[in-house]
Amino acid sequence: MTASCDGVPVRASSGDQGSATIWSLCAGLVLLLTALAVLSGSAALVVRQRAEAAADLAALAGARALLSGSPPCDRAGRVAAAGGARLVGCELAASSVSVLVEVPAPRVLRRLDMPPARARARAGSQPSVLGR
Repeated sequence: MTASCDGVPVRASSGDQGSATIWSLCAGLVLLLTALAVLSGSAALVVRQRAEAAADLAALAGARALLSGSPPCDRAGRVAAAGGARLVGCELAASSVSVLVEVPAPRVLRRLDMPPARARARAGSQPSVLGR
């Protein structure tokens, strides 16, 4: 419906002016939240991979120390610390070393109550299955 004001036609307001701005803001917010979720998931994967790598290296260092006669758990702890991890557990078998390490989550993920990433690894010689 049109009306005139001093001879100039004026359209009546449809009531939805500015709604595109609101929809754009909502779409931007959804995009931002999706990006944050993807980045958080990626950071969690990186932390897990760091824990696995630190556990593997610590177990190998412990097995080598076991063969050379030095304390394997001490050596495994030093190697884990050098990889940014903390040695949580170390078990010795006859000819192998099993370790459990943990890597803390980034500060942003710790605020979301994400626990540290843990990983296990074992290195050393394996007893023969056939009993030879």
